[in-house]
Amino acid sequence: MKLVLRNLLTVLYTSLLCIFLSLALNGLSSLVSKNWYLGLSFFALLSIILNFLYSHKAGKEGFTELLLGTVVVKLLFALVFILAYSVIDNPGFYTFSIHFILHYILFTVFEIRYLLHIIKTTPAK
Repeated sequence: MKLVLRNLLTVLYTSLLCIFLSLALNGLSSLVSKNWYLGLSFFALLSIILNFLYSHKAGKEGFTELLLGTVVVKLLFALVFILAYSVIDNPGFYTFSIHFILHYILFTVFEIRYLLHIIKTTPAK
């Protein structure tokens, strides 16, 4: 239960930081994206799913393979999402992609923090 709460808090903190930075980019620069929330929603949902998976498999055999596999799958999903967006909204693609990359980096950093916590606190089985 403690890992589940930490998972949700990690996603919440990251989402709030992404919202702040996207609003700052929209308000203080020429990188205005009207659909920045799509990238945020994508990564928030994906992070919740992956973090639950990590906490469920923590300390078990095959955790390293799971971790490496999910990193690749996350990158592939992100590439497919950004490709689909480029087809749907080509004029706004550049500004959206800046927000999307920012969200990807932030969610990855906080995911690594969450994984380090899991690895340090969960004994290997």
